Amino acid sequence: MSRPGFILEVEKRTPALLIGDGGAGRLAPLPLGTQVVYPNEYDTAILDVDQAIGDALRSPRDSAPLADLLGPDRRLTVVVTGLAVAPMAHDIRGRLLEQVLEVAAARQVNDVRVLVAVGAGRRLTGAELVAVLGQRVVDALGPDGLVLQHDLADPAGAADLGPTTAGEPVLVNRRLAESDVVVTVNVAREAADAGAGFLADGVVALATLDACHGFGAVDGASDRVAAVLADKLPLFAIDVVTDQADIAPAFDYLGRREWEWSVRQRMALGLARRAQGVAHERLHRAMWEAGQARRTAAITAGDPVRVAGATRRVLADQQVVQLPAPVDVLITGVAGRTRYNAGTTVDPITAAWSALRGLHRPGAPVRQGGAVIVCHPLRQDFSSTEQQAAGDFFAQVLTRTTDPAVINTEHERRFAEDEWYGHVHRDQHAYAGILPVYQWYAISRARAHCGDIVWVGADRDSAARMGMRAATTLADALEIVANRIGPDPQVAYLHAGATMVTDVVEGRVPQGRVEEGRG
Repeated sequence: MSRPGFILEVEKRTPALLIGDGGAGRLAPLPLGTQVVYPNEYDTAILDVDQAIGDALRSPRDSAPLADLLGPDRRLTVVVTGLAVAPMAHDIRGRLLEQVLEVAAARQVNDVRVLVAVGAGRRLTGAELVAVLGQRVVDALGPDGLVLQHDLADPAGAADLGPTTAGEPVLVNRRLAESDVVVTVNVAREAADAGAGFLADGVVALATLDACHGFGAVDGASDRVAAVLADKLPLFAIDVVTDQADIAPAFDYLGRREWEWSVRQRMALGLARRAQGVAHERLHRAMWEAGQARRTAAITAGDPVRVAGATRRVLADQQVVQLPAPVDVLITGVAGRTRYNAGTTVDPITAAWSALRGLHRPGAPVRQGGAVIVCHPLRQDFSSTEQQAAGDFFAQVLTRTTDPAVINTEHERRFAEDEWYGHVHRDQHAYAGILPVYQWYAISRARAHCGDIVWVGADRDSAARMGMRAATTLADALEIVANRIGPDPQVAYLHAGATMVTDVVEGRVPQGRVEEGRG
């Protein structure tokens, strides 16, 4: 059973509501008239996943069955989503990969590689490879070097597939261009990842990443790169959509509506709040890194364009909640697990990127010149192994300038080309040196759109270093932004819980409903 998201309008009898902060969360009152946007509760799941995988491979959309594409003389590469999606119990990627490889074995394919789409993220450790790909796959292919992880600066060089319609270069992992069949095993968490979309970040060279995320990147570049990849590579796409249960079951109050909380869930909030004060890293691992099982909502295989369309429809059903208009003040939080903090807490740069990216685009939930209030501690917790570049960027660059143009001309080259950053990315499971630079460009576009950005409960030095402000409480933050926004602002709060995408429309909300506050 699924329930649509809805908008709750705060009135006098509305109790304090849960404010997400990337950890346990906190209860806080909201101003009268605030639109509290609750995410969808999407419970549709496939009962027999293995059967659904087999059906998808035998009856794909606008493609011959996978078995018909393979043979003894065919070179096969299977591309798998990396740590952009957290490992899960009985990981669906491993289950899909096993069936794909069984088909390949039955067709006597003898040239097979598995390529993990890493992009600017970090490479998987041995334990993570087993968790994602499965022990059988790692044991069968790993010893012979047949499990690869994409290298942004591959010494073999990238293959040039030609430019996009807007002139962006499309340079892709050479193995893919030399393959007869490329099967993608993709867990899509965002619409942009569907079909060939995740390849545009995961298996391209630095020049292409720069065209998509660099200082001069134009909106839509990733989509254009994905279109070239879908057109030029021999793709057989497999997309999976899982449930949105990012949080371990013991902390499931974060995904529930407050008036439906059980006694256990109320107690869980109290216990988690106390734990956060004394052992926030342990709490983070328990909440976000537990590798819990996920239900599978959809599996689609075949032509990448058709697959992408089907996947986006399922994601829209899961994630999209409509708003009547952009608001003056947007209150939001930061999820404890983003695509760039596998195994670590969320650092300040990734927190800002996660909360603010995309707010400059048409249809954003906050108006031009409006204010954003983000609830997150902004602890300066940078892993000395995995986040070396981000820690250096925060300490050495943002203390001098937050201007993206200056960063582009004076600092970017170091983070893109420094041999040490390349070494730790390739050999020590660190994030790519260029990642914090690209994140900062995305943050800067949002800063240009917003009149004010205030962080609640945050380290004041962290906020100030990013050119933003900090407040102790939500009430203090609202008072700060009132000086710029003016009296009686329209306020919306994106409630903590499942992944949510807001769709701003004019007039009344045609889906879901607007409800008065609940007592």
